[in-house]
Amino acid sequence: MSLNILVYDIETVGEMGSNFVENMELTIAGVYSYLRDEYVGYTKDDIDAMNEEFKKADLLVGYNSDHFDAPILNTYMAFDLTAIPSLDLLKYVRARTGRRIKLDSIAGATLSEYKSGSGLEAMDLYREGRWEELYKYCLDDVKITKDVFDFAREHQYLAYNSKDGWLRLKIPLEFDVEEVIKTQKQQIQYQFL
Repeated sequence: MSLNILVYDIETVGEMGSNFVENMELTIAGVYSYLRDEYVGYTKDDIDAMNEEFKKADLLVGYNSDHFDAPILNTYMAFDLTAIPSLDLLKYVRARTGRRIKLDSIAGATLSEYKSGSGLEAMDLYREGRWEELYKYCLDDVKITKDVFDFAREHQYLAYNSKDGWLRLKIPLEFDVEEVIKTQKQQIQYQFL
């Protein structure tokens, strides 16, 4: 049976702060579907299609997604995203290192791939109405997240560079996707009883 795994990232505008979920507005959600081998971008105008896509997922994969992407995206969804198992790569990195290491740093040290810009630049693209570039930026982030996830699944580690840049440090990661899904489904069922 093929799993319906979605790798996703969102871009937003608004003010960060203690109530960031209420203060942030979705501009675009980028998704990679393993079942279809396809990248798709969704705006607020595509909420119904995005709901259908996410509702069918066996697993949602992101980077800092449980803390940022999912809470914001959840305000646009017709169902509770926490009812779907998720794998937030940053949680694994932080559990092993005690640090919140940026996706760009992990991707650079692990894959020699780098993000095409920053979230602040994405906000500017939105404000300037440069939609094509915003789609590209978001889907590039999704691709990097997917590549990091694929590497971690295959090699059971990720890497980052020491603060001085001289050392490439490995972060051992051991997870089995099927086990993550099974465990989280059990936790979700218990939570919603």
